[in-house]
This record gives sequence, structure tokens and C-alpha cells, in this order.
Amino acid sequence: MIRRLACFALCAPFALLACGVSERPFQNCQGRAFTPAPAQGWRHTTSTITAALGGPNHSAEDIIGKPGQARSLRAKFTYGSVASKDIQDETVRVWIDDCATWRELGDYTTTTDGRIALPVPTQFGPGTYEVRFQVLGDQSTTTSFLSVLPAGTHVIVTDIDGTLTASDSELFAQIVDGTHVPVAYPFAVDLTTAHAARGHVVVYLTGRPYWLTQRTRAWVTNLGFAPGPLHVTDSNEEALPTNAGVGSYKMAWLRGLIDAGYIIDFAYGNAPTDISAYIGAGLPANQIWIIGANAGQMGTHAVADSWEARAADVRALPATTQPFQR
Repeated sequence: MIRRLACFALCAPFALLACGVSERPFQNCQGRAFTPAPAQGWRHTTSTITAALGGPNHSAEDIIGKPGQARSLRAKFTYGSVASKDIQDETVRVWIDDCATWRELGDYTTTTDGRIALPVPTQFGPGTYEVRFQVLGDQSTTTSFLSVLPAGTHVIVTDIDGTLTASDSELFAQIVDGTHVPVAYPFAVDLTTAHAARGHVVVYLTGRPYWLTQRTRAWVTNLGFAPGPLHVTDSNEEALPTNAGVGSYKMAWLRGLIDAGYIIDFAYGNAPTDISAYIGAGLPANQIWIIGANAGQMGTHAVADSWEARAADVRALPATTQPFQR
């Protein structure tokens, strides 16, 4: 007993894994004020030209992993919304909010296609941890989130365009006009917050390309959707609206989620590629809700033009039991 009490005394709230504690509180380490490091100037003159093409359009990938699992944090750094030119051989500094402070993870150099990758710290327990990436040349930053979730975590998965937005055309309007705010389906926000209230982790799985990460994250946050991991395509090819493109990309990612031991209770979409990805990943049709013209295909639940009824059904569900303490 003395040894076990000593273990609790020595372990930080986010590092109980080392003590072998199976039930740990879920840490919500995000929203802390962040002060970027001073700008250090560019290593290369060509970077000045790249940055002059337009504002930074950096993107960083949200990561889902189990406690103690080795994973990588990945990000891409570009400038200009149209040209989208990669910044090459420049230094990026990375921090993570560990619920006590912004902990520096080190400096990393971008590759020829503007990317960095670094190992995820493995000592974090269940929780959401905000990550900040700063290009030291000009202080520009981007954000991602590390979701540490034990095997057995219950999640719901939803597409965005044509599923949460009122139509697929909202995406194209946003691409053409960066100030456009996509219109959401009625009660789409309520659908996600109802699931979050029942204890689900809400995962946003979209065919949007990586260069729309910041705008997509801002849309989800500003409209009041439930917080949750966002997964976008890593290439324009994966974003193609075909089964070989976005369908295969979504199915492979969902299979990886299931193979890692996560439980997908429900899935939401609008397109044939959503249906094929969900069913191809092993989800039964009676756990899939499809809105719009393809509603009800392949035995899925049909939704007409609003998520109101489904949100009400979700609110009536029993609370979800998760393998962590809220």
C-alpha cells in the first residue's frame, strides 16, 4: 500500500502510465495562452521570396494514439493560398501543452516539400494536448491536437462537406472565396454536441485536402461543433471524389482506427464514397446515417434535409462508458 501511494505522489497527472494505473483522468490541455519565440529571420534568401507570395497557410495533422504508443506529429508549411509554395530548409520549433506549461519539443528543419515529422512524447495519459508549430523565420504558427485515447474508446465519425455543410458546393465556395463561411445543415451542430454529451469522442473525417486544415478547423470551432480530432487528406489525389480516391483514403484510415482497438459506434455521411468507406471498413449499415440524395443506400439510415430528429435520438441514448475518467 505504501508503495502504491508513493507511486501516485510521484507521478504527474499526465504521466501515470509509468506507474501502471489503468484508470486515469482525461486531461484537457488546450486553450492556454501561447507566446511565440522571437523571429530569427530566414536561413535562405529564397524563403523571403516564398513568404512574399502570400500569407502562411500551414497545416498540422491531428493525431489519435493509445497511451505509450509511438506516433509522429506531422506538419506542412506553405505560403500563399493560390500558389501554396512550400518553405524549404527552414527551422520550425514545436511545443506541446502538458497541462502545466508549454513544453518545448525541439527544433526541426523542413524538407524539400515543406514538411516536418517528430516523435510524439509517449508518457502522456488519456487526454487532448494542444501542439504549436512555429516557423522561426517569421513567427507564423499553426496548431494541431494530440488525442491520447485508450483501446476501447467509443467514437463517432462524421464527414463534413454535404454532411455537416448544407451541400458539397459550400466547399467550392470556400475555396474560391476564403472569407466564405460554409452553411451548416439544420441541427448539424446539435448532432455533434449531443454525441459529445453522451460521452462519445467526435472524429471529423473529411476529404478536404491538407491546405484547408486551418479554415476547416476554424469553421468547426466558430460554429460551435463538438471539439474532436480532424483528419484531412495528405494529398490532392486522396481528395478526388471517387472510391479509388477519397473512398479508399477514408476506408484505410478507419480500418487503422479499428485495428488499434477503437470502437466506432456510429458514422455519418452523404456520398457513395462515405458509404463504401464505412461499410468497407466493417461498419454495419444500421450504424450509418446518410443525408441527402444518397440517403438510405445499401441499407443505411436515410436522413432528408435536417439532423433534428437524429440529434434528438442521440440525446435519448444512455451515456457511453469510456475506458477513462472524465
